[in-house]
Amino acid sequence: MFVGIDGFVNGWCCCIVQDGIKIELHKTLADLYKKIGINNLTLIDMPVGLSSKNIERKIDFKLRTYLPKNKKSSVFTAPCRKAVLSENYNSAKKINQRITKRSISIQSWNISKKIKELDEFLRIQKKNKVLIKESHPEFCFINLNNKDPLIYSKKTKEGYLERLSILKRKEKNIESIIEKSLENFKKEKVKKDDILDSIALALSSKNWQNNGSRIISQNPKKDEMGIPFEIYY
Repeated sequence: MFVGIDGFVNGWCCCIVQDGIKIELHKTLADLYKKIGINNLTLIDMPVGLSSKNIERKIDFKLRTYLPKNKKSSVFTAPCRKAVLSENYNSAKKINQRITKRSISIQSWNISKKIKELDEFLRIQKKNKVLIKESHPEFCFINLNNKDPLIYSKKTKEGYLERLSILKRKEKNIESIIEKSLENFKKEKVKKDDILDSIALALSSKNWQNNGSRIISQNPKKDEMGIPFEIYY
C-alpha cells in the first residue's frame, strides 16, 4: 500500500494505491492511520519538522531552488512550532518574528491547525516510527512529468487538464476516479485539486524507491523534537 495525503477544509484527502487507486476522506490523521496502519510509505503535503529558537527549518528555501520561477510561490515558509500554537494570526506573526526573525504569510497561518495536528501526531507516534514523510505536489507533478515544468496554475481549468494528462500516463482511468470521488464527497467541500494532489503524492510514494529514493534534506537534520527535516519526491 502506498499513500498520499493532502489537507482540505474539512480534514484530510487520502489517496491509497493498492490494487488500483482509491480516494478516502478522514476528519483526523488519527482516524486515517487506524485505517491504513503505520508501516506504509505515506507522502503528505504539510511541513514535517518545525523551527524553534535554536534550530531553523531551512528546507522550504531549499525546495524553492528546485522549482521553476512560476512555482516557487507554491512553497510557504512554515511557521515555527510556537507560532502554530497561537490563537490568532497577529499573535503568530509576532511569535514567529521573535523566534525566527521572519513573519509568516496568511497562507501559512491558514494551514497552521493542520501543521499542529501533524506535528502532535508525529510526536505521539515517534516510538512507532510512522512512515509519514513531507512532500510537495507541484514538485511531484514536475517529476511525474519527466522533470518538465508545468505551465498552468492548478486552480484553473487548463491547470486541471494539464495535471490530469500527467496522471493518465500512470493510471488510465484516473479521470473517472476523480469524478466519482467528487460525486461521493459532494458535501465534504473537497476540491478537484485536493484529489489531484493526493494522487500525485501517492504515485510518487509508489515510485519512490524505483526513482532512487530521492530526498531533499538540510542541516541540522532534525528539529528540537527529533523530527527529521526531509522532503521526499
